[in-house]
Amino acid sequence: MLHVTLLSGEDLAAFPFSELSDVKALKQRLHEQHGLPPRFRQRLFHEENALDDAVTLASVMESQAIHEDTTLSDAVKPDAVMHLQALVLEFSDASHAQRIELDDAARCGLLHEVEALLQLPMDPDVVLNEYGHTPLMQASGNGHVEIVRLLLEAGAQKDALDCDGTTALIWAAHDGRDSVVEVLLEAGVQKDIRENIGWTALMCYLEILSRTFSGKTALMLAADENADAEVVRLLQPVAETP
Repeated sequence: MLHVTLLSGEDLAAFPFSELSDVKALKQRLHEQHGLPPRFRQRLFHEENALDDAVTLASVMESQAIHEDTTLSDAVKPDAVMHLQALVLEFSDASHAQRIELDDAARCGLLHEVEALLQLPMDPDVVLNEYGHTPLMQASGNGHVEIVRLLLEAGAQKDALDCDGTTALIWAAHDGRDSVVEVLLEAGVQKDIRENIGWTALMCYLEILSRTFSGKTALMLAADENADAEVVRLLQPVAETP
């Protein structure tokens, strides 16, 4: 059995070894079911050693078996126990250079760099200037699906607005990033937000395919311009769905 306590000594959770594969999966479970923040703000320790997200729990058990001078088979018996301690971190005070680095990495699709910065841990919603462009907006507008997923996992604000009233969804829709649009909608973003000149994500998506609305419905435009029908359906306001 795997027991997790806070460094204060408070019991947090217990799991059978068979339910989890690595430290990353354990942190995700602690976030989803036990109220801890996203994994980037968690640190797990075994015998005072910090565990990287990629570390397998089997390797931790093996280390414990060696330390206790027992066999690995004994370490994973049903009555065997492994204790881990959890620490929750606040966001680091990101420097301007780090803000630039995260913005650039999100925009350019540098997945490992984004992961490393979030592990500092760095606030996923940091912005560089008064324009208010978040890393999620940069990743969404440039079609970097895995970085979008990573930033959402880190707790990025899904419906944050930039200086033009534009959201990450509108960024993705305006640039025709179908896969990103679907990921954001699955994450529960608001699809009916209008940016400062009154355009919704659906209007932006169709605008890149047709330069005029001329009284047609969104579905008529989609049919005329060969838009991705599934994306259009997902972006439809409830009242306009046939």
